[in-house]
Amino acid sequence: MRHLALCFCMTFFFVLGGTHTSVAQTKTPLLIPGKTTLFERVLTRPGAKLAATAGAPGTEAIPAFTPLFVYARTPGANGQPGFLQVGTDAKGKITGFIAEDATIPWQHALVLAFTERANRDRVLFFKDQQPLLDWLNDKDVAAKAAEARQEIDSGKLPPASPIVSIEPEVPVDFEKNFYMLPILEAQNRRLATGFQVRTVKVASVTKNADAAPVEQLRRRVNPSALENFRAGVVFVIDASSSMQPYIDRTREAMDGVLKQVEQAGLADKVRFGLVAYRDDPTKVKGMEYLTKTFADPNSIRSDKDFETATQDVKASKDSTRAYAEDGYAGIDKALSGVDWKGFGARFIVMITDASSREGNSPLSSTKMNTDQIRQLAQSQGTAIYTLHLKTASGAKDHATAEAQYKSLTQYPGVGSLYYPVEAGNPDAFKSTVQQLAEALVKQVADAQKAIAQPGDEPAPAAKTSKGAPTIDQSASQVGRAMALAYLGREAGAEAPSMFEAWASDRDFAHPDIAPFSVRVLLTKNQLSDLQRTLQTTVDALEAAQVDPGDLFNQLRSAAAAVGRDPSKIGQGQAKNLEATGLMGEYLDGLPFESQIMTLSQDDWTAMSVGEQQAIIDGINSKIRLYQRYHDDTTHWVALNPGDDPGDTVFPVPLESLP
Repeated sequence: MRHLALCFCMTFFFVLGGTHTSVAQTKTPLLIPGKTTLFERVLTRPGAKLAATAGAPGTEAIPAFTPLFVYARTPGANGQPGFLQVGTDAKGKITGFIAEDATIPWQHALVLAFTERANRDRVLFFKDQQPLLDWLNDKDVAAKAAEARQEIDSGKLPPASPIVSIEPEVPVDFEKNFYMLPILEAQNRRLATGFQVRTVKVASVTKNADAAPVEQLRRRVNPSALENFRAGVVFVIDASSSMQPYIDRTREAMDGVLKQVEQAGLADKVRFGLVAYRDDPTKVKGMEYLTKTFADPNSIRSDKDFETATQDVKASKDSTRAYAEDGYAGIDKALSGVDWKGFGARFIVMITDASSREGNSPLSSTKMNTDQIRQLAQSQGTAIYTLHLKTASGAKDHATAEAQYKSLTQYPGVGSLYYPVEAGNPDAFKSTVQQLAEALVKQVADAQKAIAQPGDEPAPAAKTSKGAPTIDQSASQVGRAMALAYLGREAGAEAPSMFEAWASDRDFAHPDIAPFSVRVLLTKNQLSDLQRTLQTTVDALEAAQVDPGDLFNQLRSAAAAVGRDPSKIGQGQAKNLEATGLMGEYLDGLPFESQIMTLSQDDWTAMSVGEQQAIIDGINSKIRLYQRYHDDTTHWVALNPGDDPGDTVFPVPLESLP
């Protein structure tokens, strides 16, 4: 019966209800040993109950995985478990006592979120770490995992199996149904093959852990739920002076595609829009606009609508300020200026003959670099395609643009959605636009077929001669992942029932694919502190460019400015930026490779001015990204009812940290 834990009747993350009696206190929680600002926290286990005094019987049930601050510890008598005095915030709001063995320590607010399932299988969870390691070192691990999934789906998993749970078949929408997969432990391991993986011990909980487990285990994807699945495709087109032939070909290609869409009765299933970008009209005479939405997919219902809306899209008569254009302003406009809520599949198709200005360019309006723009798109469930016109006039820019757009268009589990048009041939370009548009339409029309047999994971996308997936294959792979994510949202798929188990952060069959996205839950106060600290750090680094040997003196001033202890810096205790304590303690011990935390005085002195500037530019770009997080009202989560706005948390991707 142990394997009934395999049920995945997923639920919303439940938190401590508002019925508890709270007594205002002036106490503060216990500090984590060795820390000066981080308090001890725990998560409750299923069945945990709140008591009025230490040792008294618990009378009030607390939802599993409620996060609580620890205010005091009372040892248990005669070897019995002790009790914790707990509260819902760090401001003295004490709620009572709870048995210590009814909690799980949670020192790092680090969680895992399932990634979109393109080219990967469902994650298997193991009761113990060693069987997982044994599987990882088995050359037949992919076949073993496939067999285990079949046994799970048929209800025939052997009692002796080391597997205790599996990722739900219907994907969980982390953005809509916030759920907790806290990391309790993480270890990096090198396999016999030489490949390095991270094994993680996680825990999770659901609302209905005891409800109809066998039926939940066998729950399958229902293709008919895709009846209202719709796709939005927005072209983001460079409207600088060299682009008129390609603007014309885009219109011509879309005229044919939209006629086919109408004839197939898909006019309400797939909508197209268009955003154009030029340059800052306040800086360049005759530009008219920086970005402009000519066609909103929510308003375009026919080929005539699209033709009418886009008839005024024309290349500018005047040249922009540099060969690299402000393309990321166009993408940002499409992401923020279009209401995507009604679209289960979301695509941006960028069309340009030039690279885009990175955040360090004085001409960039977004002040964000390629990585941040990609992360913004992925956080909104949007895939970016780029059609790069390799014209003769841009030969010197081709390599820069290609590297940039291959990074911009990376889609989890699929790869790059970058497609060059050699020599910038207008007719070849028209054919490519038509092929891509038709492929995106087809993935919506065939969505029910694509997920009708959800246990059969798709084969890796076919590749072009240069190693990228073909347009048809990438559209199919991305479309299937988006359709599954849509089903998860519509079905209210939720997180797994309560368990603690081990999993690999790499797919068994495709170890280059990560099944988890790692997030750190930063409070609004912490994110503001991080943004302010990074700005102060940038000021110090810029000052240290004048005198590289003065870096740690500048950091000492920066520490004082943000309320840190400046005496730790440059006094023999600090060898690099991490050891200075300048950054908040909430970053301590997180499993990520920082770009700047290991920076030492010697490193800085040995760098060229260009290398120093690259570090500064990278930090500035992250500052801009954090401002976007701060302003994003849809993703802030209150872990407890009545949380102060400054205590709400944002699930920041680990790769977004400095």
